[in-house]
Amino acid sequence: MLSRGASRFVFPLAAAAFITYDRSDAFDDTTDASSSLGNFLRKLSTAASVSTSGRCGIERWLELTTFSKFDSSNAKFDSSNASCDEGAGIEVLDEFPYFSHWHRSLMRKHLSKEVFEELKGRKTSNGYTINDVIKSGTACGYSLPRNMGCMAGDYESYQIFKPFFDPVIREYHDFSPTSLHTTDINPTHLKSVPDLDPNSEYVLSTRIRVSRSISGFPFPPASNRRQRRLVESISKRCISRLTGDLKSTYISLNDMTNAENDDLIQRHILFDNPNEWAITAGLSKDWPDARGIFINVEDVEDTPDFIVWVNEEDHLRIMTMKKGGDIAAVFEKLARGLAVIEEGLKEEGHSFLHDDHLGYVVGCPSNLGTGMRASMHVKLIRLSKLSGFDQMCVRMGLEVRGKHGETDKAKSGIFDISNRHRLGFSEIELIQLMIDGVTELVKMEKKLANGEEVDCSEQFQKV
Repeated sequence: MLSRGASRFVFPLAAAAFITYDRSDAFDDTTDASSSLGNFLRKLSTAASVSTSGRCGIERWLELTTFSKFDSSNAKFDSSNASCDEGAGIEVLDEFPYFSHWHRSLMRKHLSKEVFEELKGRKTSNGYTINDVIKSGTACGYSLPRNMGCMAGDYESYQIFKPFFDPVIREYHDFSPTSLHTTDINPTHLKSVPDLDPNSEYVLSTRIRVSRSISGFPFPPASNRRQRRLVESISKRCISRLTGDLKSTYISLNDMTNAENDDLIQRHILFDNPNEWAITAGLSKDWPDARGIFINVEDVEDTPDFIVWVNEEDHLRIMTMKKGGDIAAVFEKLARGLAVIEEGLKEEGHSFLHDDHLGYVVGCPSNLGTGMRASMHVKLIRLSKLSGFDQMCVRMGLEVRGKHGETDKAKSGIFDISNRHRLGFSEIELIQLMIDGVTELVKMEKKLANGEEVDCSEQFQKV
């Protein structure tokens, strides 16, 4: 069996093959991944047994499904016309993408035929089209990160495809097309910084990450090999300016052993290898070329508290972390690192890409604005069992995940609590919201531990 490290070379190819099969019977509420793979293999076996004299069986199946010959964004499949007769198969009715019941993203909701027709002839200066924007959501209808189903390829995408992006942004962020975003990354502006949990009984760790794009380059979904290498090179020069507790060492994915790659992923220090969504979004091109991480430790076996990811979903993802609940200290370290890196970018003739309306501009619309996710691992064994816990956290402006992040649905009692908002609130406002929210959650957990009653259903107004 391949190690996870080796999979950084093999998995992109395997996933590319996997996403080509017909998912009409693959994923629903009662079907798991193993039975889906079984359906896939049975389909291959059945198709291979059919005569290919009329372009049926495996030959025709591959023609319909491989990326090189079939783009789901440009065709519809009419099953009433499917047979093994010569010439039977796909009927191109129009260019509007095919959607089935498992397409449930915001892209699917807001991409009308009228909007598609209006935008299908447009492209950015990097050649990015509306079909590129929606590719990840048309190929992957399920398990989409943050339920978006779309990615911008560059800054121009948000202007050229504005009739599509504006409704998506409005719904996800509750932010109108005419609103302005406020940026504030000055830690001294925090109004209240209590010691949330001095004994680390409830707040186990704190982590803040921000997404950033470097001006003058397309985002990773639209980047070519040369552009990606230039981003890596510029990042190396800028981040080499960091000193003291932020001084960092760069490790390229190309230079990692399989064991190192696997270990760093398992320890949540390194980003994962490309999955189906990342491949269809265009994030895995030339993988692992020009990807890597900076860590502020000399020995890879040690645990860093300052990390920068290069050329994963964004040009840069910059993060700091610390055990316990001292979110102010974590934020202060992050702010120092950002200031030094941005100063280096300016000397290189670049900057962090920023817009008065969209804030820090990145490829995924969900990360516009601050691009920030401040999170704490909080032990809420009693409170989490109460009816209305999740809804109460939403009203507080918080998002609740399992302790292992976005895909962890387990209710272990330890939760990843983070700011729900990105756009329309400043960094200071979101950090303060986290401090106030987690403070209240810990108070409620302590009440329950002391035998007092807590009612989640009427606690707090929606933020």
